[in-house]
Amino acid sequence: MSPIKICLVCNTRLPVNKYGGTERIVQWLILEYARLGHHVTLVAPKGSYMQGVTCIPANNHEQALLAIPKDVDIVHFHGWPPVSDFTLPWLFTLHGNEPDLSKLPVNTVCISANHAVRHQKKTFIYNGIKPDEFIYREQKKDYLLFLSLIRRAEKGAARALKLAREYKIPMVFAGGSRFDLIKAGGLLDSFHPRTEFVGKTGGNEKAQYFANAKALLFPISWDEPFGLVVIESLLSGTPVIATPRGSVPELVNSDVGALFTEDEMFPEALEKALSCSPAHCRDWAMTYFSSAVCAKNYLNLYDRIVSGEDVFS
Repeated sequence: MSPIKICLVCNTRLPVNKYGGTERIVQWLILEYARLGHHVTLVAPKGSYMQGVTCIPANNHEQALLAIPKDVDIVHFHGWPPVSDFTLPWLFTLHGNEPDLSKLPVNTVCISANHAVRHQKKTFIYNGIKPDEFIYREQKKDYLLFLSLIRRAEKGAARALKLAREYKIPMVFAGGSRFDLIKAGGLLDSFHPRTEFVGKTGGNEKAQYFANAKALLFPISWDEPFGLVVIESLLSGTPVIATPRGSVPELVNSDVGALFTEDEMFPEALEKALSCSPAHCRDWAMTYFSSAVCAKNYLNLYDRIVSGEDVFS
């Protein structure tokens, strides 16, 4: 594919240091596009900066639309999508769940098949993660990892704590503190002696927690649009034990982890996950969920949109 001019619009500042879902996907896409020789413009809040990229500040929807260069080939919105006619070729990636489907633009791309079905959309592209930011390790330590925002009850920290106490499993909790359990639930179970809270973590520290864990426990109770931590874990050679909500069954097959619904099913799921090969986990994630694969899929979609193909109906 010949180099093209791509404008990405993000409504949060880049780069992000620790927690960040949409922001990190945009960062990784930018890096892949630049590596492939494309010219990238980023429209994002003031203070955003990425090396080798033209950054234009915008702090609200109106400013963002005015800031987009008129000579770009495609505009990829990750926030602040057009609400009326927009003359340049464009698409909008929905990264969360939108309860009011009438608010979604026609040109909406979802991030998993389940996400697309629930939002009555035809087009989806899986998120992709930059493998270099994670550490692949076959030899594991004796703990399971929970890594999500603990204060969000639907992420399942309370259930993970209950399982850890009931089955006497050492667990590391990242993504918040014990105080977050006052809101999310599970505070009493958190005083299990083999439970450790390490707060919000990022960079090499987070990579080490993933690489050393025997498995990731992901007992969500909501329809996750994608689930970045699942792929981060698999890239680290660490299998996943999860509840089959949202996109999870698309990300976790029997070679890279196990799914469970009832707590009584957890021991069997744990045993199955621990039998998975770290190499299989890594290969599965590299094949379908790397930033290079994600960028390739988006570039193919851009080409179809620019050529006039109706990809959204």
